[in-house]
Amino acid sequence: MITCEECKGACCKEISVEIDTPLDLEDWDVIKWMVAHENVAVYQDHEDDWLVEFKTKCSKLDFNSRCTIYKVRPKVCSEYPVDDCIMNADEPAEKIRFETMEEVEKYIEDVVKIELLKKEEEKRLVNTEVCEV
Repeated sequence: MITCEECKGACCKEISVEIDTPLDLEDWDVIKWMVAHENVAVYQDHEDDWLVEFKTKCSKLDFNSRCTIYKVRPKVCSEYPVDDCIMNADEPAEKIRFETMEEVEKYIEDVVKIELLKKEEEKRLVNTEVCEV
């Protein structure tokens, strides 16, 4: 396991913020807009949470990627578990990751539209069964 002493500040070079799970094409359009920006990605983690990631280095890292305010660093930094460090992961941090609009559009065509059609069909069948009763 890589310790913080061996690390190159991987967790200090991006910020990930949880977003709502995309439910419809309008939500997916927002994701396309997000990834159209430089150094921004959107991903779903292994807990099925959706996050937007901003690749931006902490201004308190020195040229060796070491924290210059280590003793007074924010609580979120001091409590970040080493086990959660991406440097110690056995698998990628995300199940799905989008960095370009084209990746999102392909996913919409290959997966999202099919899922939305299935949901519509299920609703139609339930409504048909209710009407017949």
